[in-house]
Amino acid sequence: MQPSPSSMTLRDVLDDPALFAARPQVLAGWDRLDTEIRWVHTSEVLDIGELLSGGELLLVAGVILGDSTTEQLHDYIDSLAAAGAAGLAVERPRVGTIPAALVQQASIRGFPLIELTEVVRFVEVTRAINSRLVNESVRALHFNDEVTHLLAGVLAAQGDLDDMVSALSDLSGCSISVRSASGAVLAAAEVDGARPRTYAHVATIESAGVTIATLEVLPRAGVDLQMVSAVCRRAPESLALALLRWRPLTRSDQHLREVFRLLALAENTSTPAALRADTEAALRRATRELGFTPGGWYVGVVALSVDGPLQVAELSAILHRDDRPVLSEIRDGRHRSIVRFDGRRDAGSIADELVAQLYSSPLPRALRIGVAEPTRELPALAQAMSSAATAAQLASESDFVGLARDAALDHLLSEVDPAAVDRFLRIVLGPLLDTERAAELVTTLAALFRTGSRAAAAEELNIHRQTMYQRLSRIEQILGRPLQDASGATGALAVAVEFAAVRQRLGPRH
Repeated sequence: MQPSPSSMTLRDVLDDPALFAARPQVLAGWDRLDTEIRWVHTSEVLDIGELLSGGELLLVAGVILGDSTTEQLHDYIDSLAAAGAAGLAVERPRVGTIPAALVQQASIRGFPLIELTEVVRFVEVTRAINSRLVNESVRALHFNDEVTHLLAGVLAAQGDLDDMVSALSDLSGCSISVRSASGAVLAAAEVDGARPRTYAHVATIESAGVTIATLEVLPRAGVDLQMVSAVCRRAPESLALALLRWRPLTRSDQHLREVFRLLALAENTSTPAALRADTEAALRRATRELGFTPGGWYVGVVALSVDGPLQVAELSAILHRDDRPVLSEIRDGRHRSIVRFDGRRDAGSIADELVAQLYSSPLPRALRIGVAEPTRELPALAQAMSSAATAAQLASESDFVGLARDAALDHLLSEVDPAAVDRFLRIVLGPLLDTERAAELVTTLAALFRTGSRAAAAEELNIHRQTMYQRLSRIEQILGRPLQDASGATGALAVAVEFAAVRQRLGPRH
């Protein structure tokens, strides 16, 4: 998530002269250097996680790490990540060598782990950086008050959305625009010299948990970014009031909200059959009210942002291409769409066509998209949307569109009782999970099962064939039987390896 301009990021802290003197080197979590830092703290105990509130950077001499077991080191990283800590910095000269298990688990969790290659006085580092954090907080409060008082005055004078946007622009010296959830401009005020839209600071405007619009702030040279941050923090609530006052929900808006509410209900498979039937019938009626006639193919699309608020104007344009009917909602930071295709189309080509259109269009870098399989039944979209959400979560910056069918196993594992998975993995893989470099061996075995060939698996892993043979020989020694064993246990082994590989991607809580 993009930090507010008034905050300090982990990248800022590493560049601070007090810590830069330690010549920090990032070992894991490179993509999270823009995480906001709330405080810098020192602690040499492994159970510090339960005392953290999130956003802390921990500085440790790390001597205790050398005496800790692999399990303790894994638990240490897991507890810090679960608490929302911003990162862990370890002094290498004191610990000697950063434990491989610590680096491995930080890489799996995507948790920032920094090696301090020189010794520095932690008391000076914490004093310098925490003083900067306090000063920034005081300034932020001042700008917050300015924005709040301004908008309260506009509302009290019965000003509308245009008046509020104009006042915000005058106060901040920025171009300000408010866009609907589909990307249409609802109000705008421009200033000369504002930066292009790709540099916009974006905040969501919500009502009852549903995103009804987005606020875009485009600063120009010389503008105080503290003010930009204050506008993004304090303006959305007042803008939501103005939108509801001057542009109340239409009948179509109400039907749209009802469709997605019913979809959420239909997702609950434990609902009694009679109630499920009523929900499905109500869903069909609500979609007909919005012009979705029966007989077509329906594709569920889920989008989320990995860096800042959702920006879906470009995505919306792609989904509506070829005059396709689309229903969309943004709730709790997640965009969901139902796209209707002609019922005469071949189902096999529909999702592929949509994916190709998404990849061939310019979209915000932070967007991750999941596409479900086509279905003719609207109620089936409930489970399809859930699978598409998993596909979106697994997407990357280069492969930013994921198909639900490719994430089926990941989705299943996310829904299964973790304790039951633990028991199954222990029965089938027990000793393999406890060995050194267990993650590497599991990945190797998974590649073998997927490709069906040792040579192909070695190529997929980008390792020499002899290395592949050595790893497989070690796996057979640990498991106590050859991998070519044709007994039923081999099937269980293949399933367990896939589960273990997926768990490495999703994290140990799945």
